[in-house]
Amino acid sequence: MSQPISLQVTTNLNELVQVLNWFDNIDHGSVPNIDWLMCKTALAEIFTNAVRHAHKNLPPETPITLEASLTEETIEIKVFDYGEVFDLATKLEKMVEADINATGGRGLHLINQVVDSFTCHQTADGRNYIQIRKKYLSTR
Repeated sequence: MSQPISLQVTTNLNELVQVLNWFDNIDHGSVPNIDWLMCKTALAEIFTNAVRHAHKNLPPETPITLEASLTEETIEIKVFDYGEVFDLATKLEKMVEADINATGGRGLHLINQVVDSFTCHQTADGRNYIQIRKKYLSTR
C-alpha cells in the first residue's frame, strides 16, 4: 500500500479503540512486530494528545482525521487536528529526560524515541498534523 488510507473520528478518548483497530486492520504482514507496535504506541499517544490538548476547548464532534501509508520500508502516519499551532520542534528541544515518576508529560519524548521522524505541520485550511515515519526491514 502506498496510497494512504484514512479514518475520521470525533474528539473523544473512547474513539481510541476504533483508531487502534483501524490501524491493526492495515495489511502489515511484512512489518516486524516490534516496529508495528512502536508505531501503534506512537499513534495512540498522538491521538490521545489531540483529544486532551489540541481539542480541549473544542466541541466533542470536532473531527480528528488519521492517515496511514505503508511502503516496502516505511510506515507513515498523520494525525490531523483543529487545535492551535503547536511548535513541536521547540518543545522537543526544550524537553529534558522524561521523569519516570511523572504521572504525565512523557508522551512526546516516547514518540520521539520510537520513530525515525516526528514532525508537526499546518495545512492550508488551518489544521495541524503530526507526522511520524518509521523505517523497517521487511520480513518477506
